Amino acid sequence: MATMRQSVFVERSADAVWALVGDPASVTAWFPQMVAVQVEGNQRSITLASGMTLLEEIVTRRDDLRRFQYRLTGPLPVESHLGTIDVIPDGQARCVVVYSTDVIPHALAYVLDGAVGDALANLKAFMEAG
Repeated sequence: MATMRQSVFVERSADAVWALVGDPASVTAWFPQMVAVQVEGNQRSITLASGMTLLEEIVTRRDDLRRFQYRLTGPLPVESHLGTIDVIPDGQARCVVVYSTDVIPHALAYVLDGAVGDALANLKAFMEAG
C-alpha cells in the first residue's frame, strides 16, 4: 500500500477551515478540477472538469476531531483507498490541514498525491483570501 501525507498551515481558525473542509458538499470550492458534487447519505459523487465522475463512500465525519475520511469506490481501478483530512488548531487564528492517503495500486499514488498538493494550496489561498 502506498501512503502519502501532505500538510499546509492556514492563517484562519480551525473552526473556519473545518466549516468548509468538513462539509462533504463543499469540495468543489477548494479542490481544483472538481466542478460538481452530489451527496446522498454516506455516498458522494464528484464530477471532474474532464466529465469523469468519482464515486466515494464517506467513512468518517467527526466535528469533535475535525476529521473527514472517505474511500474512492469507482470508477478508477482502486483495490483499496482511504483519504483522511484532519484540521488541527495551531493557536486561535491558525491551523494545519493534514491530508493523508493510503491507496492500492501504488501507481495511483502519484496522481492522487499531485491532486492533493494542488487542493491544499488552493484551500490555503481560498481561506486566507477571506
